[in-house]
Amino acid sequence: MLLRTIALRILSLVPTLLVASVVVFFAINLVPGNAATAALGMNPTPEAIAAFNALYGLDKPLPAQYLTWITATARGDFGVEHQSEIPITPELGRRVTVTAELAFLGMLVALLVGIPGGIVAGWFHRTRLDSTLSALAAVAMSMPAFWLASLLVLAFALKLRIVPSGGYISFLDDPLGNLSLMVLPAVSIGLVFSTLLFRMMRASMIEVLSTEYILAARARGNSGRTLIVRHALRNTAIPVLTSAGLQIGSLFGGAVVIEQIFILPGLGSYIVTGIQNRDAGILQASVLVVTAMVIGVNALVDIAAILIDPRRGSEAL
Repeated sequence: MLLRTIALRILSLVPTLLVASVVVFFAINLVPGNAATAALGMNPTPEAIAAFNALYGLDKPLPAQYLTWITATARGDFGVEHQSEIPITPELGRRVTVTAELAFLGMLVALLVGIPGGIVAGWFHRTRLDSTLSALAAVAMSMPAFWLASLLVLAFALKLRIVPSGGYISFLDDPLGNLSLMVLPAVSIGLVFSTLLFRMMRASMIEVLSTEYILAARARGNSGRTLIVRHALRNTAIPVLTSAGLQIGSLFGGAVVIEQIFILPGLGSYIVTGIQNRDAGILQASVLVVTAMVIGVNALVDIAAILIDPRRGSEAL
């Protein structure tokens, strides 16, 4: 039964991605802008525009363009850039690894800060420590990620010169160099995102620690560590995981913005290129990949919730 439920959740990704592809394609193509004007200059001749549109299939109705695009996309072919004729798929693959790494490291920072902080605040509820941690979380939540990133660059890169201010090196080429360049971007989005996890974990801990079975376990002389690890965390995990999954889109959105500040060659700069060139192919491919990543991570969160508590997972599905 458990494997069947997980398999159904995985299969549900296919129609979800199909619907997302329709929304992405038509939303981008309905935005005002002309790829021919961006590629051919400000005053192209009608003949040049017609030839450009015919070359890239832009003279066809939008439904026909969508069918052509989604068929090629299913084969892993996102077409070519309108101005440079560079294939989009290899370029997208290189940039996805940068954005995915930044999102992963940002999530890691959020988990390492938000979860332990929420546990401590919930355990020491209504104490000075709880008030201090809650105040720090409120301050962090009020700071936009790009503003925090600017402060971190000024403090740790330009003044203290502990880490570089920007750039990118592949992890496979130089692991230490890669991490030194990614630490500030990851902290920038991770700290802001950790405030949500902190608040959720704190609220869940306070609720769980006041239940009868926890009070009974405490009366039997169980230590605080035993109460938290064996009893409380299992019951707080699902609401925290669900909340984190709902915010994954914001995390990827923050990653796209942070890439511009730290000069990371990820999807953020590629999307900016697509906007500047009015290149719908770049935008469609980039947004669809980000959407697929968000949907995939949410599916993993759902599967993790099922494994933690199969009854809740089956009911949710």
